[in-house]
Amino acid sequence: MILKPKILKNVKDVEYMDDFDDWYIFKENSSDYAELPKNMIFYGPPGTGKTYHTLLYAVAVIEEKSLSDIVNEPLEDIIKRYHHYKADGLIEFTTFHQSYSYEEFIEGIRPVMTSDSDNVISDVKYKVSSGLFKNFCDRAKQSIQTNHVFIIDEINRGNIAKIFGELITLIEPSKRIGQLEGTYTRLPYSKESFGVPDNIYIIGTMNTADRSIALMDTALRRRFQFIEMMPDSDVLRKIHADKVEDLDVAAVLDKINERITFLYDREHTIGHAFFTGLKDDASLAKLQSIFEKSVIPLLQEYFYEDYQKI
Repeated sequence: MILKPKILKNVKDVEYMDDFDDWYIFKENSSDYAELPKNMIFYGPPGTGKTYHTLLYAVAVIEEKSLSDIVNEPLEDIIKRYHHYKADGLIEFTTFHQSYSYEEFIEGIRPVMTSDSDNVISDVKYKVSSGLFKNFCDRAKQSIQTNHVFIIDEINRGNIAKIFGELITLIEPSKRIGQLEGTYTRLPYSKESFGVPDNIYIIGTMNTADRSIALMDTALRRRFQFIEMMPDSDVLRKIHADKVEDLDVAAVLDKINERITFLYDREHTIGHAFFTGLKDDASLAKLQSIFEKSVIPLLQEYFYEDYQKI
């Protein structure tokens, strides 16, 4: 089945949506199955549920279910299935960082050391080793009828051009193996002919407090669909995490973000996920802990050497 994504708009918090007809997803009008893009990135400020949503999407993709079906199931069951698929190799998870390289992601030359009977290194040889994504693609090629999901957390923290290399072209949906324009490339170390299979979905997360989309590699922006996730105080109201004694926490969050947007920008607002723990413990001590350990440190980072704004 070849998926044909349509135009993607902003997405609200999935877990607590009441009317999924209003939820902006890739979906055929005649079908309940949510047709998701092959490459997508959740982006937004800290604490808006980006990583959590990769879990929902991954399970939906593998089980070929609509997201409305997935989120109506108990969260414990979804998490259990997610870890089951991960253990089976259908889901892979990695986090990009400044030192992450092509050699770790695709392939590279690594040393292999041999030692004598006294555990003294006697010889060092070098061999070509496959990286995380190449190994994942090789597994996916063995079961082309099954969907696979590769999750990249903090995708914007890595050097995209360096990490993806020539694969930045091969991940395009139209260039996937199995498509009419399916393309192979010759890898630099192994000289192996390599292509990205069509049954792989790539889901990334991006914290806009770290880096704006405008600063991202242009080639990456053209090959991914972006789903914006912003703070939503209504989530707190829907799960009854919005009240601590006579304090309206949801209103406080809205006011904080209003001021941050005015003093800084909307990419550095505070996510609602920081406060969801109030659902099970709506105490003043819990709220104080959230501010002390999460909210205030973020504000101190945002307004470094300008504490008057805090």
